[in-house]
Amino acid sequence: MPNGMEEIKISAPVDRVWRFLDDMNQWAPLIPGYIEHEVANEKQFTWKFRADLGMIQKNIEMQVDIAERSENSKVAFKLEGLNENLEGNGYFQLNEVDRETTDLIGYLDISGKGMMGSVMNSMMKSYVPQTVRDLTVAVGEKLQNS
Repeated sequence: MPNGMEEIKISAPVDRVWRFLDDMNQWAPLIPGYIEHEVANEKQFTWKFRADLGMIQKNIEMQVDIAERSENSKVAFKLEGLNENLEGNGYFQLNEVDRETTDLIGYLDISGKGMMGSVMNSMMKSYVPQTVRDLTVAVGEKLQNS
């Protein structure tokens, strides 16, 4: 299963980082290859993004269901491919270092299913870790530059 984790320090209080992550409209556009997102309700939205999988580029649409919201601590989500046979999960975890610094951990796991699952998984082996790295860093940069 292709997965990745990235941990960064952000020069921002944990409650400010939480307010940003608690609003999916703020972080959804930061996914690499972002095309658009649509909010169904406070616990569900769809992401549309262009994935560069080496020799193949694909437009992927995924349903994102918020599975857990723990204030100032964690937002976790489940992923399901709408136009590709994919499933997965991810989270952002926050840890207060001090009053002005927050550790942010981003995690993402996406797997191909069905007959083409093993092919998709091999193509995503480097894509998923790079995506979680880029997304987590983008969240940190957005917070530090606002």
